Amino acid sequence: MESSIEVEIVVLMMVIVSVAMSVRYFSKLPYTIALIFAGIILSFFHTFPDIQLTPELIFHILLPPLLFEAAFNLNANESKANIKPILIYAVFGVIVSTFVIGFFLYTIFPMFHINNQVIPLVALLLFGAVISSTDPISVLAIFKELGVPTRLSSIIEGESLLNDGISVVIFGIISSIAIEHHQFSLIEGIKDFVIVAFGGAIVGTILGLTFSRITALIDDHLIEITLTTVVTYLTYIIAEYFEVSGVIAVIFAGLMVGNYGVKIGMSPTTRVSVKDFWEYIAFVINSVVFFIIGLEVSKIDFFSNYYYIALGIVAVLVGRVVSIIVLTPIISILDKQIEVKWQSIFIWGGVRGALAMALALAIPKEYEYRDMILIMTFGVVGFSLIIQGLSIGKLLSLLRIGGKDKKLEKYEYEKGKLIALSKASQELELMYQEALISEQVYKTLLQYQTHNLNTAKNIMEELVQDSNVRDYEFKTSLKRLYSKQKDSIQDAMKHGIISNASGEKLIALINKEILHSYSNKNS
Repeated sequence: MESSIEVEIVVLMMVIVSVAMSVRYFSKLPYTIALIFAGIILSFFHTFPDIQLTPELIFHILLPPLLFEAAFNLNANESKANIKPILIYAVFGVIVSTFVIGFFLYTIFPMFHINNQVIPLVALLLFGAVISSTDPISVLAIFKELGVPTRLSSIIEGESLLNDGISVVIFGIISSIAIEHHQFSLIEGIKDFVIVAFGGAIVGTILGLTFSRITALIDDHLIEITLTTVVTYLTYIIAEYFEVSGVIAVIFAGLMVGNYGVKIGMSPTTRVSVKDFWEYIAFVINSVVFFIIGLEVSKIDFFSNYYYIALGIVAVLVGRVVSIIVLTPIISILDKQIEVKWQSIFIWGGVRGALAMALALAIPKEYEYRDMILIMTFGVVGFSLIIQGLSIGKLLSLLRIGGKDKKLEKYEYEKGKLIALSKASQELELMYQEALISEQVYKTLLQYQTHNLNTAKNIMEELVQDSNVRDYEFKTSLKRLYSKQKDSIQDAMKHGIISNASGEKLIALINKEILHSYSNKNS
C-alpha cells in the first residue's frame, strides 16, 4: 500500500503516544528531547515523506494555538510582578542578540577563510534575527520538576513568549533590507517596529476583550471552547491583514481571554474544560513540532558544514551572554537584583526551537545566502535542544538552584493527607445524616477519622514551627483568600448584585494588594 498523508498522521500519533509512555515509565529524558531523537532515528527509514516543516504550516496552523495556550495559562500576577525584566530581556535582548550575532560572525568568518567568500553583514544580521528568539519548553518542564524559584521561571517563560513576536518583527525589517534591498533608515526602522509590534498588541487586546465579553453571555463549555479557537486564528488573520504582528496579536488575545475572559464569563466547569482542551492541543502540537524538528535536523550534513554550525553555535552563545550581561545591570537598577547564578541559567536556558526554523525556511529560495542560514539555524537548534536541554538540570543542581526544602516537601505531603481526611470526615457526616449507615458503624468510623485527623493536625502544627514552612503557608493561604475575594466579586457582578464599575474597582484594589504581596516575596 502506498504511503499517504492520512497514514503518516496516524503513525505519527502512534509514535508520539509511544514516546510519551516510554519516557514516563522508563526514562528521565525530557519528553520533547526524546521526540527529537525519535524523529532523527525514524528519518533513516523514510517513514514520513509527506510531513515537512514549512513556514506556512508553522505560522498559520501550529504557532497560533501554541502562543494562545501559553498566554492563556500565563500567571498574570507573576508576570506583572516581573514585567520589567520580562520586557527588557524580550525586547532589547532580541535586538542586542541579533546585532551581536551578526557582527561577531562578520568579524570571525574572514579569519577562517570559509569558502573564500565575503558574506555581507546584512545576511549575518538576518541569521541573528532568525535565531534570537528562545523556546524553553523542555527547560520549563525541568524547572517545574526541580522546583526552581517562581521569579526565575516566570521571567524565562514571559521572555520566551514575548520575544517570539519581537523576533518576527525584527526579522521582517532586516529581511526587507537583505532580500528586497530596501534602503535602511534608523528612524523608519524604529517606526516600523513600533507600528508592527504595538499594532499587533492593540489588535490582540481588542479581539481578546471582545470575545471575552461574548463568552460572558454564554454558559456552554463546548461553544466557549469553540470561541477560544476562533479568536486564536481570527486574531492572527486580522493582524496579518492589517500588516501588524499576528504573533504578538495572538499573545495579547490569549492574555486577555486567560486573565479577563475566564474570570468574567466562564463557570468553574467551563474553565476546567477550556484549560483541558488547550492543554491537549498544546501537547499534540508541541509533540508534532519537536518530532518534525528531529526529522528536519537529520537532513543536515553536519560533517560537511561543521564550520558553519560550530561558528553559528558560538555566535548564538556569545549573543546570549552579551545580551544578559549588558541588560541585567539595567534590570537590577529598575527592579529587584538578579543574582549572578541566575544569569547563568538565563544564558544556558535560552534554547532555540521551532520558530527559528520557521523563520529560516521563510527566507525566499532565490536568496543567495539562504542555504547557509538554514544550515546554521538547524545546527544551532539541534545543539540547543539536545545539549543545552539535557544539561540544564545538571547546571541547576551544580548552582544549587531549585530543589524544595525537605520540610516543605513534608509539609505538602502532610497537608495532602489532612485535606483527604477532612473531606472523608465531611462525607462520613453526610452519609450518617442521610441514613446511609447505621449509628454504630458511624461512631466506629468517626472515632477512627477523629484520631487520624488529630494526628495529622499535630504533625502540621509541628512542621509550621519552622519559619520557612510558616512563611510558605502564610503566602499560599493569602493567595487563596485573595482568589476567593475576586471570585465572590465576579459572581456578584455576574448576578447583578453589584455594578460592573464597582466590581472592577474592587478587583483592581485586590490586584494591587496581590501585586504588593508578590513584590515582597523573596526570590
